[in-house]
Amino acid sequence: MDIIRLSDDAFRRLAAGDNRPAVIGELADGQRSRRMVLLRALLDAAGDPATAGPLPSVAETWVALEKIQAAAPAALDAVLLHPQVGSWLAYTLRRHRGGASGRAPRHIDFGQLNTVALAAAALTGVPHRTVVPLRGGRVLVPRFGMATFEGCQAWDTAEAWTEDGRLRLRHGTATVDVPAEGDAPGWMALRSLTVGEDDLSLTVFVDDIDPWRDLADPVDPVRLTEDEFGTWAKLLQDAWTILVRHHRPVAEGLAAGFTSLAPLPAVTGWDTRSASTGDAFGAIMCSLPPDPVTLAVSLAHEFRHIALGGLMHLVALTEGPGEPCLYAPWRDDPRPAGGLLQGIYAFHGIAGFWRDQRRVPGNPHPRLDDFEYAYSRAQTREAIAIALADGNLTERGRHFVRLMAAAMDDWDADSLDPEAAELARLVADGHRAGWRIRHRHPDPGTVKALAAAWREQRTPPAERAPATVRPDPEMRHWSGARLGLARRRLLAPEQYAQAGRASWGVALSDADLDLFAGDAAAAAARFAAGLAADPRSEDAWTGLGLALQHAGASPAGDMLLGHPDLVMALHRELGGAADPAALAGWLAG
Repeated sequence: MDIIRLSDDAFRRLAAGDNRPAVIGELADGQRSRRMVLLRALLDAAGDPATAGPLPSVAETWVALEKIQAAAPAALDAVLLHPQVGSWLAYTLRRHRGGASGRAPRHIDFGQLNTVALAAAALTGVPHRTVVPLRGGRVLVPRFGMATFEGCQAWDTAEAWTEDGRLRLRHGTATVDVPAEGDAPGWMALRSLTVGEDDLSLTVFVDDIDPWRDLADPVDPVRLTEDEFGTWAKLLQDAWTILVRHHRPVAEGLAAGFTSLAPLPAVTGWDTRSASTGDAFGAIMCSLPPDPVTLAVSLAHEFRHIALGGLMHLVALTEGPGEPCLYAPWRDDPRPAGGLLQGIYAFHGIAGFWRDQRRVPGNPHPRLDDFEYAYSRAQTREAIAIALADGNLTERGRHFVRLMAAAMDDWDADSLDPEAAELARLVADGHRAGWRIRHRHPDPGTVKALAAAWREQRTPPAERAPATVRPDPEMRHWSGARLGLARRRLLAPEQYAQAGRASWGVALSDADLDLFAGDAAAAAARFAAGLAADPRSEDAWTGLGLALQHAGASPAGDMLLGHPDLVMALHRELGGAADPAALAGWLAG
């Protein structure tokens, strides 16, 4: 097998955010090589007879795949590069090595290889007969669809064969005759959508059935109704029009490498959810967005993850243990080095999207788009600095991040709506402080020494042991309310006072409303009163820091935003008697 190496030109273009077809083609070559390596690992792992059970062995199916490849290599590549085939391969090998759990017998996971051979044979018209595994009476044939049989045992099997290029499956007396297109009794086709604008089109599978369309364990099908499918079709067409007309390089990359859209269920309290995985190159998961612009930016965002995942399979960009200890400005939890780098690359793309989108003629919400641009730009810049300082980057990784940073050199010259820029700074400062107060834990000895100095009215000791970063085991999400408040301020100021009544705004206080309306003095007084009532309120501590800092140059505000964990811990050590602002000012001195 040829060793796939990424060209230096493609590396530089990727770092600058250029994900157009020539670059994506090199990444796809790398993915094909990776899938072949994973297949070989599957064959090596299948020495145990338990991996075959009542199915043809992996070795037998391997021989069939070799024959299909000899007859029609492009057809086999099409099946192997199907995104969810990559997810299945990675999941099966992780589970074999103890890195994933699952209820299915091992032969059910390994036996999915038989459906790969079946799909490739059907694409080529090569006659092929096999036995395939059933999960709850269902079996997914990649690129084709899912057959369902009634009255099966949990981990049953079915006969399957190709004849004249057509698929047929049989369990007991029931036969599923797969039509050339569309659904049929016992069959759900894997549907696709094609959208076009000007001279550029996009075709994607709309995957609501594949067990490996999610991020973790296999999932059941959740079939979209015809109306729901039509809604997705309309949104995708409108989003594609936006991308082609105003973000052409992004659209060209998507047309070359985005092949599967898996609808996600909406979750109360979340904005539009989107996700992708390096195992499923070309697949984007997304919940139904409220409008085409949201879908367009979600696709641009996730395709950045896809591209970087493909790059990281070819080039080592990070090293070290991967401990989740780094601040990522878009996440409420600490991230490992690889996760931080993925976020940087994605938000580099998001910032670029909003930089262009806010200039679209007739834009109905230019101030909101200015906010989105200013916020994502600030997030990306801060994370780049963190990665270069603490991100466990390899030499190539540092070069990649510096090239990304250089691509943003002229962005600071962009003019922004003043209120949008100030609100972006408020949200960014508040998120950073909120992360610190929740995840950084000061050294107990340092806290006790500071408490003694306060009681004795001495200058605070300069020697302070570093804080420890610990992830929240409950993975709570806490930052959405203030972000939503900033957007409400710009998008619907007449409804600003009612923000606390919205489902996303229940955590907001009157102090937050004062702060985001520009009355920092009133906000500071209210946050201080809130701390007197509840000294454990993390939002009140960070809110007080924001109010003091944004009211003017304030060492106390800087301390509360830079080290809120230390101020809160010291306040608790002193029994809650000290004035929070005075305590923060003393620490700053």
